[in-house]
Amino acid sequence: MHVLLATDGSDLAVAAARRAIEVLDRPDRVTALSVMTYVPGDDATGFAASVDTPEEAERRMHEERVAADAAIAATVDGLGELHTEERTELGTPGPVVCAVAKEVGADVVVVGSHGRGGLARAFLGSVSDYVIRHAPCPVLVVRQEPVDAASS
Repeated sequence: MHVLLATDGSDLAVAAARRAIEVLDRPDRVTALSVMTYVPGDDATGFAASVDTPEEAERRMHEERVAADAAIAATVDGLGELHTEERTELGTPGPVVCAVAKEVGADVVVVGSHGRGGLARAFLGSVSDYVIRHAPCPVLVVRQEPVDAASS
């Protein structure tokens, strides 16, 4: 079984990855994916040019790469001894996760979810919602434990 772990390095994403590996009973192949969301020139609209100078764009890309590498490292470290392939892509997280899942032939995609209600999700968007609707394979969504449930 090939598992694609979509991660942003947050505690939620790392916990989701660990839980998924437990539930999926140590899969044969695991790929940890982090998506860099800054695209140079993406702030340009219509006839306007990007507001970032080339130096600013380079600095921001470097910061994104460092953050993506840290996200993958946190996830891989959270999995212990399990061999994990590492991959970083550039773009919008939901579509990129789905495209990579198709490209690598993932059997399941794992994403974490904050478990926001419908109104918050409508305003904030949701990578997990997008992946559920568009992934080429099953999706395992590991929800954050609600605060009320944790205290009871």
